[in-house]
Amino acid sequence: MSKSSFFYNPRFIILFIIACAIIFPAVSQGADMFSWFRKKKEVFLSPEVNGVVTKNGTPIADLEIIRALTYIDGVERRDTVITDEEGHFHFPKKIIFSSIPNKLISEDRVHQKIVIEQNDNSIIGLWGATQPDIYEIPEYTDKLKFLNCELTNPLVRFEFKNNINKHLNRVATSICRWEEDYIPTYIIENGEAKYKIHDGNFKILTDRFTGKRVEL
Repeated sequence: MSKSSFFYNPRFIILFIIACAIIFPAVSQGADMFSWFRKKKEVFLSPEVNGVVTKNGTPIADLEIIRALTYIDGVERRDTVITDEEGHFHFPKKIIFSSIPNKLISEDRVHQKIVIEQNDNSIIGLWGATQPDIYEIPEYTDKLKFLNCELTNPLVRFEFKNNINKHLNRVATSICRWEEDYIPTYIIENGEAKYKIHDGNFKILTDRFTGKRVEL
């Protein structure tokens, strides 16, 4: 095909018109064609959190509670509160703005932790979960409405409903307990799932590695 026939090709003409329609307005108005990449979107890190901490049923006052929220930018955003005389604590809803969601490839997720850091450097986990999106997830919000945290409880991995996919439950870890939509599956020790909880019954346990029945 000669150069002259190429420029008269209908496909080339259509592409040329489309390119002009996109580029000319931006250039003529002094606009930045890629400014939308830099625009920041709202990223939902955590809903409002309420809870009570007890030990053997007695409320624990003046206890420091830490909430650590990490988006995929790698920045850990920490808040701390102190329990009141009734052992109650509260964190407000947390939202940030970021340009990361505008990237063509962005694996949006938020790591959520609510913990008590003890003097011996050990950590008590009141909540640990990975939110798989930058928007509020009602199931997480419902769980964080109230954390009933008894310090003598073991840390467990548990499942709760997923409104988007009923065949794939959501997962979190906590020493806290819920009366509804709460399926404990494993007791965690030293950072790993050690004992399997059968049918959500803490009296029916097996060692995950040996398969032997155990009682704690």
